Amino acid sequence: MSTPQARPPAEADPAAARPRLIRLGSVLGVPVFITPSWLLIVGFVTLSYAGFLREQIAGLSTANSYLLALVYALSLGLSVLLHEIGHTVVSRLVGLPVRRIVVFLLGGVSEIEGEARRPRDEVAIAGAGPLVSLLLGLGCWGLSRFPSAGSATDVMLELLAWSNLVIAVFNALPGLPLDGGRVVQALIWMVSRSRLTGIRIAAWSGRGLAALLALAVLIGNATLSQHHGTATSTLTATVLGFAVAAFLWFGASQTLRSAELGARTAGLELGRLIRPSVYLPARTPVSEAVRAAGHWQAAGIVVIDDYGRSRAIVREGDIARLEQRRRPWVTLAEVSRDLEPGLILAEDLPGAEVLAAVRATPATEYLVIGRDGVSRGVLAIADLARALGLNHSVN
Repeated sequence: MSTPQARPPAEADPAAARPRLIRLGSVLGVPVFITPSWLLIVGFVTLSYAGFLREQIAGLSTANSYLLALVYALSLGLSVLLHEIGHTVVSRLVGLPVRRIVVFLLGGVSEIEGEARRPRDEVAIAGAGPLVSLLLGLGCWGLSRFPSAGSATDVMLELLAWSNLVIAVFNALPGLPLDGGRVVQALIWMVSRSRLTGIRIAAWSGRGLAALLALAVLIGNATLSQHHGTATSTLTATVLGFAVAAFLWFGASQTLRSAELGARTAGLELGRLIRPSVYLPARTPVSEAVRAAGHWQAAGIVVIDDYGRSRAIVREGDIARLEQRRRPWVTLAEVSRDLEPGLILAEDLPGAEVLAAVRATPATEYLVIGRDGVSRGVLAIADLARALGLNHSVN
């Protein structure tokens, strides 16, 4: 699976929030990481397949069955990594750098910097991963013809063949965040000439797949429990099934939210959000500053020095929390934040850069200046959040 990372700050993307990534090295110059959750899958697969391998391979000891199951689990992880490398190679061929590859509990992700410029590039990137998995599956199946039937090598190759084919088919399902969903997105984009329309349709398709999978898990495991009474295996299958369904639902939802936020950000005009402001010395009492702002119909207050230069920006929340009786005795210096480069935004800054800037330097107010370096007023983070359709602060 591959995901475009349209915004550079690592702190803001979900993958960066994963705890304690473990670096394995790099492939083609791209760092490769695993999460601790992947180690859980290795243990689960090892315990689950040891008994299966004992049944399939005559004379296999218990110790060797666990060893082979561990080899299979690690080989499965390698298959996922090769799947992601397929995305990485094609992404770089079409001019999109890959930030890193992360293998986690339910698969892997190639974090692509930026977005495909053309639908056909999107199709090529998305299709590369399932194609690699399909070729791995066919390759393992072909090699399994050579060892004697029922041997350890034969069983392992057939198991890897089926596993890679399942990975290929599952990722080709037509819903985001799966690769097949990105193909659907690209085809809709090609027809409608709207990337966002493609993402919306593919995301809802992904949500539909998640709902169908959850329903299938409920029906399938209820039937299995009635006929076989295998409570432990039924519970395990149910938990895994719902985990995959949740992964699909939340992945599709996150992709849709990010795309809609990106569309709103692209159309953002900072000039429309600027609050007219008054400019007062730091020693001005808060009560006098509020009176002046009301008189001039200003919604922002900027602190200036004796030469009229902007030096700090008043925090609206601090004034709102200040009791009326104390306002004559508190100066603006006590309810303001000194200006630093991150708190000063250019009036003509593109929307995506505005969003990146406020994430890099969290605050409640920012000073907006024109090309001439003169202050135009104050940007309140609450106004920006409303313009982007967010319920909370964008920080």
